[in-house]
Amino acid sequence: MNEKNKIIMEEYREQKPDFERLESEVVSILQSIADKCNIRIYAINHRIKEEKSLAGKLERKSDKYSSLSDITDILGARVVCFFSDDVDKLAAKIEENFTVDWESSIDKRKYLNVNAFGYLSLHYICSLKQDGDYPAELKNKRFEVQMCSLIQHIWAVMEHDLGYKTKYGVPNAVRREFYRLAGLLEIADEHFVNIRNRVFEYTKDVHQKIIKDMANDVPIDSVSLEEYMFNSKNMQSFLVAISNICEADITQESPENYLEQLEWLKKTTIGDLQKMLSDNYSLALQMISKRLAVADLDILSSTVALRFLCRAELIQKHYSEELMADFFMISMKNRERAERNAKTLFEESKLLMGK
Repeated sequence: MNEKNKIIMEEYREQKPDFERLESEVVSILQSIADKCNIRIYAINHRIKEEKSLAGKLERKSDKYSSLSDITDILGARVVCFFSDDVDKLAAKIEENFTVDWESSIDKRKYLNVNAFGYLSLHYICSLKQDGDYPAELKNKRFEVQMCSLIQHIWAVMEHDLGYKTKYGVPNAVRREFYRLAGLLEIADEHFVNIRNRVFEYTKDVHQKIIKDMANDVPIDSVSLEEYMFNSKNMQSFLVAISNICEADITQESPENYLEQLEWLKKTTIGDLQKMLSDNYSLALQMISKRLAVADLDILSSTVALRFLCRAELIQKHYSEELMADFFMISMKNRERAERNAKTLFEESKLLMGK
């Protein structure tokens, strides 16, 4: 190693504690950006270049660097978004929160060959804002922020592990396989965005139908069930009644675990669920009053409504004790326990129904 590179390595050792402090600051800012923008982040990977790696870089590019400040990736972070269109949204916010060195930054998406997917990432060389409330010794240090989608990240990891660095790195047949896979991955990235958008539009549509009480024909799924539980006037009225009986606050919780139970009860549409609420309203409240009102609970999950509506349905429709056990097996996965609960509910049904 020549004398110049030895000096750079010494600079690295002296400044490494500052880079460690900078790393913590940068990761915190990146996470804050994602949270505020409501961008779903799979991971924020980050590292400070190891001494061995830096030494190898200096050996390979001996004439490129005069000092440690010329090396822009001593600290590197990669923000992995779930969706490819979130990369540009994230980039816009990073531009607002950091100072971007545009001459050193690169958008690899613009330079990719048309016959490859490759690593479609944004690479920004950044520094902390000079007017920010940061230690002075951290403001003059540059760092790299990479932004990519989850599928692009997977490609980059596989590309690295398989050693597919250049067109000369692998045989033609293998390179052809990479190209074929590249096309599939790019299509997959686009389809995941389309699927997310369709789910968003579907959720909006279901929400409006439930608000307007026009959702009878909407099939029950994780989206429609949650919208019904959180936004149906009738269900909210039922939850208020439960809250008043138990003198407890109701917290919203995903009802997804009840999808299989509702299917078992042959409730396939929001209209079926609405009818179950109407038919079992009084009996469910009666059961809640008996079981929960004396429990002195401060908080109840919103799923308590489904729990007792399902049990009231079992009673109202005169299900046998054996079938009740089958129902409880859906959530309990233990036959003995399910049979105990079925026996208790069956005995309770005799009292509630006057038999």
